[in-house]
Amino acid sequence: MRWAAAIARPLPDSPAGSPLSKGEGDTPLWTLFNNIPPLSLNQNYVASGGNQLFSDFSALMGALKPATSIDVKKDIGEDNFIAFTAYLGGLKPTPPVAKYSEIFFSWAMQYAPDVAQIGAADYAAIVLDPILSAQFSLLTYKAGKLQPDWARGYKDMVRELADAPTRTFKVDSSTTSSNVSHTWAAGQHSGLFGLWEGSSSDDQVSKQFASSSFRVEASFEHLLLFQTNAGAWYESAALGLAYHNQGDPPWRTGSAITWENTFGTQGNMQRFAINLLIADTMNIVVKANTTYSEQQQQTITENKKNGLWPFYTSSSTSGVESKVEFDDTGAIMITTTSAPTVPVVIGVNVAPISSFVGFAVSALEKRAMYQA
Repeated sequence: MRWAAAIARPLPDSPAGSPLSKGEGDTPLWTLFNNIPPLSLNQNYVASGGNQLFSDFSALMGALKPATSIDVKKDIGEDNFIAFTAYLGGLKPTPPVAKYSEIFFSWAMQYAPDVAQIGAADYAAIVLDPILSAQFSLLTYKAGKLQPDWARGYKDMVRELADAPTRTFKVDSSTTSSNVSHTWAAGQHSGLFGLWEGSSSDDQVSKQFASSSFRVEASFEHLLLFQTNAGAWYESAALGLAYHNQGDPPWRTGSAITWENTFGTQGNMQRFAINLLIADTMNIVVKANTTYSEQQQQTITENKKNGLWPFYTSSSTSGVESKVEFDDTGAIMITTTSAPTVPVVIGVNVAPISSFVGFAVSALEKRAMYQA
């Protein structure tokens, strides 16, 4: 927790150290936004299992009932409904529900002119109901077997990173408070590694390092706070309605998915990644006020290939490298560097559901449908 306390002011919480590869496109970047963060300051925030915004949001929308009853399938016919939904799923970029009416009219004039008018009217009406809008958006993604996307991706991030400012800072843990109770996770932590990835935080080498004071000198050629919005599958007003209304409506009575197991103290949608801190050409030097025996030095050196604290990332192919040195007294110095062309995610800013949903004026107006 000393690292989290040390960087709480200079940088956001949740150190990550995840290199982003150009060859992998948008997916690794979007996966970080899709991950729902656990309540932990020190989570190694990589693309992994656990709660995912897209899957949890999809399940949530199935537990809600719309304020309006519009049977598009009945009005335009099941075959037309299936064909048009598949057509939407194949469009690039995936259109928002607000465009469905216009798109359907053009499509229907070619394939089903008899229902062009009523179908366009139905899709226009759906826009006024955020829950129904979300359900139809998710149908489109399911039909097209689409993965969750976000409005901006890797190329946008790289362009902004090139113009981002330089940042340097120094930290001495002996003069920095170890209190991290003011952070979003209130000091909670989980999944602790030791000095290198895969090691135990309880082994002697790691305990010795963790209990010592340390100094950090960090520089980043470019440091960017990158933010984007979820794609057409996501409807913020629908999430807001679900959060601010605990009963029926909008929650379906008898559903296994409830307000409590979604937003409550043990819920799966309590907090969200709102932006990523991304750097390039970083140089981080950590000097710990402790000394190691020759045998301990050998153990550390042999394991540095696994990645060393604080980012646990080290690979010549990833563009991030860690090296360790010892002086004549056995004092340790860890240096982590990244290549100029390699963006590295070093932090994640997290917001609680109460801040994440926030109602826009239009969402408040739509909510009135449930209070009429």
